[in-house]
Amino acid sequence: MNKLKTAIQWRKNFYYQQWLKLQWKFKKMLDLSKKEKVDAISVVVVGRNDNYGGDFTERLRTTLDWNLSILPNPELIYIEWNQIPNKPSDCDWIVERYKNAKCYIVPKEIHDTITANPKMPVMEYFGKNVGIRKATNKWMLLINSDILIGLDVVNNMKKGLNKRYVYGTHYNNVKWHNKSIDTEWIRKKDIILNSFSANMILQSVVGNFVLTHKSNWIESTGYDETLNNVRAGVDENGKNNLLYLGIKPMVIGHHFHLDHKESMIHGRNGTHGFNLFQNIPYRNQENWGLESNNTKLIKNNIWQIEKI
Repeated sequence: MNKLKTAIQWRKNFYYQQWLKLQWKFKKMLDLSKKEKVDAISVVVVGRNDNYGGDFTERLRTTLDWNLSILPNPELIYIEWNQIPNKPSDCDWIVERYKNAKCYIVPKEIHDTITANPKMPVMEYFGKNVGIRKATNKWMLLINSDILIGLDVVNNMKKGLNKRYVYGTHYNNVKWHNKSIDTEWIRKKDIILNSFSANMILQSVVGNFVLTHKSNWIESTGYDETLNNVRAGVDENGKNNLLYLGIKPMVIGHHFHLDHKESMIHGRNGTHGFNLFQNIPYRNQENWGLESNNTKLIKNNIWQIEKI
């Protein structure tokens, strides 16, 4: 009986996921809105030199190699949050490996003035706010360090984007064997451990990948900076603030999450924070994203944000 119930539930979920994808397909087909060509894009990634999830540096290098190789004229903005001083910084190899990379280090003394949760060494969305402020291109992709962009995302980008849309992606969790990525690998079906489709308001998918025009984030004032004791759900809150302002949701393709032990798909832990209460609409102070803090150039294309 339990096997039968499980099979029925699996079948119901499968058809629901397919129905969501079909709805997005028709919505995209019927979309006649004005679009603009994307000639360049800023990619914002946040991390820490603490080997989060194991093999962090190799995972980060793998995703950056792939993503930056297929996006149009990408500028990488990497935020190293709460850097551990006596360990190698990922910023060093990043600026050497990618010609259009800029790294900003947020030191512990700034982190300590912000966080209200000692179990959270990385204030991910505060870091993404810094990245939004520092990015120089009109189009912005905020993406996690363990996420690969699907080829369909880039193909759809080539058709143009609507600057009043926020774009999300369908989710695939994949097994990865510490190897570089190529087109053949990312098209394999047997790498997928589990997947789900974005619903019609992009719920639960925009933490990994969210693409929109920078002007929308400026209007929205980034992610809510009163949420300083939580990580889980801040992405959803930020997306909902964009929707409140009249930005419309749209799916642009798929993303692929490199599975690791710290991922929330394996259960929430202390680093994910507490349950989130919606606070829509919100508006941050004018200096959101540490905009009032001075930056000090410490190496080529590496800056440290200084405490006020």
